[in-house]
Amino acid sequence: MALNLQDYCYCRYPIDEKGEKSITYEYEGINIFLVYSENCVAHWKDKTISVNTGEIIYSTDKITIDIVDGGRVIGFNINGIIAHRFCKETEGAFVTNGVFAPFLTQQIVQIVTNYTSVSESYLCNIAFEIINTLNSSEKKSIVASKLVAQAISLIKQNYSKVYGVEELAENLNISKSHLVREFYKYTGITPGKYLANVRIDAVKQLLVEGNLSLNAIALQTGFSGDNYLCKAFKKITGETPMSYKTKVLNSQYLPNQMSLKIDPEVYY
Repeated sequence: MALNLQDYCYCRYPIDEKGEKSITYEYEGINIFLVYSENCVAHWKDKTISVNTGEIIYSTDKITIDIVDGGRVIGFNINGIIAHRFCKETEGAFVTNGVFAPFLTQQIVQIVTNYTSVSESYLCNIAFEIINTLNSSEKKSIVASKLVAQAISLIKQNYSKVYGVEELAENLNISKSHLVREFYKYTGITPGKYLANVRIDAVKQLLVEGNLSLNAIALQTGFSGDNYLCKAFKKITGETPMSYKTKVLNSQYLPNQMSLKIDPEVYY
């Protein structure tokens, strides 16, 4: 019998918890949470993890989260064939600030807030994108350089307006060569590549969330036009924007294409 995307990965058990309380979450698959406001403490096995606002908790088994007064935690479980495959190779728990996955926060919010109002296929596609993000992004819990953290923050906030590394360096009042050297030292990629990846992630979101023309999407994400957007998209993803959109909307993005590579630095 043929398998569909729902067999590979699907979302379930969304939560949106507010106020001072302790919640325990124990499901097979990927349990993922966003600390939406205030800080909290997560307990996993014999570990106690302090988690700050905006950080994301991931675990493969039972986890308890203590929410403080005024705090809010949202999350859900991802299950299915690919979720189990991912968990088998990543058993544990970690916290990431999402620096190398700039749209992970929005994807988590999107699933929780739209869980009952969109199709199961649409939720499955977002869940698969999240698994790909957790798998392929260069995940780090800490950026050890204030300069690099500032550069990343500027890129994430202004990716549609920053026209290149030179302008980014000017905004930080440093030389382009110094920025490139420091960025690569702490992240393993250049600021130009990081900027390009953030823009392509934004393009992916706009492609599947609306009916904007490619030229309109290009202008909203920092590209000079649809031709340049298509070239950049193909270079980074290996396919055209419309091919990507068609696969996602038709639930043809099958996760058996994925090759898991795990960075042990993210684990506690």
